[in-house]
Amino acid sequence: MVRLQNSLQPYLSLTNGIMEKVQTRVTADMMPRISQNLRLICSQCGKGAVYDVGRIFFGPAGDEKTAKRKFGFSNYFRCQECDGPGPWEVADYMTVLSIAFRSRMDKGQDKIVEGVCHLFDGTEIQTPALGEQYLLRLVEKDPRNGFLCARLGNLLRACGRQAAAIAWYEKALELDPEDIESRYHLLGFAFEDGRSSDAARHAPLLVRSLLDGRKTPNEELTEGLAASIVEQLRDSPADFQRRFLDAPPELACPREEVFIRRLLLERGDEEEIILDAADDLLNGIVSPDPVLEFDIAADPNEPKRNLIASLRAVVESGGLNPKKLTVAFETDGQGRVRVANKHSVNLYDGYKMALWEVPLLRDLFRGDAEPPPDLNRYPPPFCIYFYLIEKHVLTLCDARGDQTDQQMEEIYSSLRRRPDGRSLGEVHDFLWQIAALLLALYPLSEAEFDGTFGQLARSARGWALRPVSRNYVDYLRKTLGA
Repeated sequence: MVRLQNSLQPYLSLTNGIMEKVQTRVTADMMPRISQNLRLICSQCGKGAVYDVGRIFFGPAGDEKTAKRKFGFSNYFRCQECDGPGPWEVADYMTVLSIAFRSRMDKGQDKIVEGVCHLFDGTEIQTPALGEQYLLRLVEKDPRNGFLCARLGNLLRACGRQAAAIAWYEKALELDPEDIESRYHLLGFAFEDGRSSDAARHAPLLVRSLLDGRKTPNEELTEGLAASIVEQLRDSPADFQRRFLDAPPELACPREEVFIRRLLLERGDEEEIILDAADDLLNGIVSPDPVLEFDIAADPNEPKRNLIASLRAVVESGGLNPKKLTVAFETDGQGRVRVANKHSVNLYDGYKMALWEVPLLRDLFRGDAEPPPDLNRYPPPFCIYFYLIEKHVLTLCDARGDQTDQQMEEIYSSLRRRPDGRSLGEVHDFLWQIAALLLALYPLSEAEFDGTFGQLARSARGWALRPVSRNYVDYLRKTLGA
């Protein structure tokens, strides 16, 4: 961190008026890289040499009786003789004066500015190498401190030592996998270097951390990171995007991947897309996956969609995409959801919403087919049914909290035995609506419906190890990746 002085003070005794006021506070990596040589003397060995010091900072004199100023430098360098990090004495003040004069003539360069370099804890440093030495001593005392590792990464990144910065950011993530600042910089490095595989590894984890509410200590920084991440994803190279867009759409995706895929497919005003997506990222909002628009009939292992008449009418009148339909519910963001009337189903396709009235589930049964005998092995034709139901279960649990294994077994069993029986509460009513959507999208007989929900009940019961266990939902999260 560079704290730049609020008032201009004389540079040596000859430069009054040469420099102008600059920003009062700025980070070193916010300024363009500068290369300029200056002869310095190492205080450790007393040897002098010429170094590429980068931008020069000058601060108040240590002794107010003299005109001599304290100098700092933005580039990383070590003594050519003893490999020490400093401190350093300026051996050629006339060169400094010349740099100051040229900087005054070319205001866009700012090769010399008034200010003092500080670390996160206020420690003043003359060069990045001295800052590195100080931070390494702190890490040696507290080797499990990921925050210190990240500070080292920031310091080395700011002075252009990318490989060393990456190593420290990786170390910080080993100690704290949810360190969004370290992962953000690693993502940026990966994009800059064209390492799409590394970018594809960091991007979902970074998005997931932000969706889960992870923040930096500075709110403004967190907001800036979110906007930058969204912009980088929108501008990402084609090979990176294919990793998310070419995934088999019939497979469940983690919500962070759903977020990324939706962002990559979004069309419209670019600035509006970025602002809305950054806001969703900070508020943990993930809209339904728009990628699930594949043609089921193209895969012989998957059942054909055949919308029932009442659903087709709502889809056509509301202009909804029938390949992206999900069921929405009301939530207050504090673990409470509301299904005002289970017979009024809120359909959502990612963009538009419409209300679909469903009197009875039994009215939606079609045909007299029998379920396959190996339903407990989840045969391919039925996988899409289980996925449709269970992905909605996870959406509900994300908003309301995980249901216990016994609660889920009771609801599944109730829907199997008495599809239109009395309500067991909000979760039951929501699952009733999901069952309605399933039956309206695919032609299932009563026997097939019974078999599907019977297998779901057995699955939940199989995970119930104690009265309050939540192993079933946890299993769904791991296997479906939500």
